[in-house]
Amino acid sequence: MDDNSGDKPKNLKKDEDYFVCPWKGILANIPTQQIDGRLVGDSGSKLRAQLSSFEALKVTPLWNYQGHSGFAIVDFSKDLVGFKNAMYFESDFEVKGQGKSDWEGRVNNSEGIFGWVARGDDYQRNDLVGEYLRKYGDLKTLEELERGEKMKSNCLVAGLLADVEVKNKTLMELENKCAAHEVAVERIMRQNEQMLSTYSEEIEKMNRLSSGHLHRVMQDNMKLRELLESKKKEAEETNQKYLKLSAMEKERSRQEASRIAKEMKSIELASIEKQKADMEVWKLVEEHKKEKEAHLEKTIQLEQQLHVKQNLQLEIHQLKIQLEKFEAMKNIGREDDAAWMEKHKIMQEELKDKIEEMEEMENLNQALIIKESRSNQELEDARDELLKALEGRLSFAKIGVKRMGEIDERAFKKACRLKLGKSKVDEEAAVLVLEWQNEIQNPDWCPFKIGQHGKNSINEEDEKLQNLKKKLGDEACNAVVTALLEIHEHNPVQRCPVPVLWHFKEKRKASLEEAIRCTINCWKYQRNSRYYLLQIMTSLFLY
Repeated sequence: MDDNSGDKPKNLKKDEDYFVCPWKGILANIPTQQIDGRLVGDSGSKLRAQLSSFEALKVTPLWNYQGHSGFAIVDFSKDLVGFKNAMYFESDFEVKGQGKSDWEGRVNNSEGIFGWVARGDDYQRNDLVGEYLRKYGDLKTLEELERGEKMKSNCLVAGLLADVEVKNKTLMELENKCAAHEVAVERIMRQNEQMLSTYSEEIEKMNRLSSGHLHRVMQDNMKLRELLESKKKEAEETNQKYLKLSAMEKERSRQEASRIAKEMKSIELASIEKQKADMEVWKLVEEHKKEKEAHLEKTIQLEQQLHVKQNLQLEIHQLKIQLEKFEAMKNIGREDDAAWMEKHKIMQEELKDKIEEMEEMENLNQALIIKESRSNQELEDARDELLKALEGRLSFAKIGVKRMGEIDERAFKKACRLKLGKSKVDEEAAVLVLEWQNEIQNPDWCPFKIGQHGKNSINEEDEKLQNLKKKLGDEACNAVVTALLEIHEHNPVQRCPVPVLWHFKEKRKASLEEAIRCTINCWKYQRNSRYYLLQIMTSLFLY
């Protein structure tokens, strides 16, 4: 909007009709009332709502020092639509008898709001209305407005013509591109037709091959169906045989039960045999103890002889050095010295004696080494015999025989119990243990990797171990891993379980001395227990 700082326009033509632009309407005689010493009237938004049919942009009440002046300015849009709405606004008030002429010819205390379109005489007024119009508007005639609109239209047409020319050029370029694309598309279509014909030929060829393959597959299916029927018949026959064998097995079980009942009567004879076996174990332990003591004495003797041998070697070395010194002095002219020659002779004899003593010591030492190797072999044989004797006899003791590389069946039983419940736990666990024991003994399976410090460790990402862990859990998998580590340590070549003396309480290997001591204690305990049981049975018989 133009700001004219309140100055009046000059030299207005009388024959021209001036309007305030942007288009504005004037509302007069707006009802007011005095509140707290000031005049108060309707707000601009309320007045704008009353004039909503004329699409007014806004309504601005005019205020002075007393408050609401009773006047308001109505703003319309700048275009012809706004002019049309402004003229409708004026016509509506004129029809109601509340136009500008009605306002000028009113009598005092006239009621109702008067309204009209702001023109040149309103622009020149010396009141709030004139000041507002001069501040926020400008006077223009309809011819000026038409010329301005015509200029705008011409500019718009020129711009549109330029756009049309650019669009035409673009269209020509697009047509050229389209023609090139049509040529390319035609070439691609010909290629596609050739490819389609080739594809059709390939499809026909594949159909012929597939029909032949289908015929062969159908023949194979017929053969497999016949084979399945034969296998089914064999399975039925096997089932009948199994039923017969089950009946025979029941009869065999009954006979076995009767046989066990008869064998129970021979327990006393078996206990006597066990006593004899215990005595043999005791004798074997005593012999092993004596051999161990003899081995210890031989070891001490060897150490003493080694010490003596080292002293002799040192003395021989010193004598050789002294003789070399005498030879050197002999070369410088002391051959005639009798004392010196005597001393030289004594040293030579002493060196000869020491060398002979050294040779005797070497022969003795060699004999002791041979005897030591024989003793070690006898000791190993005694250990093997002790393992055979103790295996299965000291299961209740803290030291016994453990087969390194053998899977602990308890872990598999626990896993099967969680999986299958209480039924068929032993059978299923036994089958699984046998299967995994065969896997451990299979030389082609090597689930090891090189760990820190060059040591072998279990590869936890091994596929078989992962499947076992998913199927039976961590405990069963750990039992297989433990057996693998034991077999890798004790028998990595043959991969068969190896019996060793084992301390079950401390979970480690037991020494031969610990096994002997435990065997003696168990033998004493069993002997005392049998003597005490015999006394009780005798007293009961006498009673």
